[in-house]
Amino acid sequence: MQTLIGKMKINILGGSGVMGQVHKPIFEAAGHEVIISGRNSAIGIVKAARLSDLTIISVPISATEETIRGIGPYCEGKALMDFASIKAGPVNMMLRYTPENCEVGGLHPLYGAVSSLEGRTVVYCPTERSGEKCKTLVQSLKSAGAKIKTMTPEDHDYVVNGKFQNARVALFGSFAQLIAETGLSINEIYELSPPPTKILLDLIARQYDPSNDTLYASMLAENLRTKEIKELLTERMSSLGSPEEIRNLFGEELKVAQERAKKLIEIR
Repeated sequence: MQTLIGKMKINILGGSGVMGQVHKPIFEAAGHEVIISGRNSAIGIVKAARLSDLTIISVPISATEETIRGIGPYCEGKALMDFASIKAGPVNMMLRYTPENCEVGGLHPLYGAVSSLEGRTVVYCPTERSGEKCKTLVQSLKSAGAKIKTMTPEDHDYVVNGKFQNARVALFGSFAQLIAETGLSINEIYELSPPPTKILLDLIARQYDPSNDTLYASMLAENLRTKEIKELLTERMSSLGSPEEIRNLFGEELKVAQERAKKLIEIR
């Protein structure tokens, strides 16, 4: 049975971004010392990995493999985890490029710039080499109020990144192109849209903030099942499904979800 260890020195590599800003105070509140390293940090990434008990890689997906290759050999007796939004590739890379006595585990925080982790979900993908350091890190997230959902990297990439994220990106993009073909201005589109459509338009605008372009392009490109998921989405759109099938998805939560939607519509 694994036990938790005490205070750790945690290195967030790429920690000057949103994920580092969110998690640094959380880990410090749990009693850990936090190092922020990156291309422009005072401390180099290799030195930071050597000095730390656990390193979390928080860099763009396109830079993940190069980063793991660069620091992996220096994680002897330590732990290496990541915050990437896809999991199979990064987890396999961490296992491949680190010593056998280096703990490895994957994390995917399902949030961005938030002030609290209360009620937020973090997907945890443990491996055969996840040990007390990984477990202690996960416990720090739980203590801050996060919900931990344990999955295999493959299940995560198919369900969470694939069906829940990539399918949404594709669906929103297709809908935006469809309404753009009307030739109407966005103000006219809002005027002619019922409240549910206005909410959808706002979500599309949020998705297409320029700061998200690289992230979403990488998620679509790096997930090996993106093509399959797009084909499934096209197939489902051709049949739509019966109202009863959709209601069965929500089950007893249908009324709760409807009340949440009602509150959003009232704001509009």
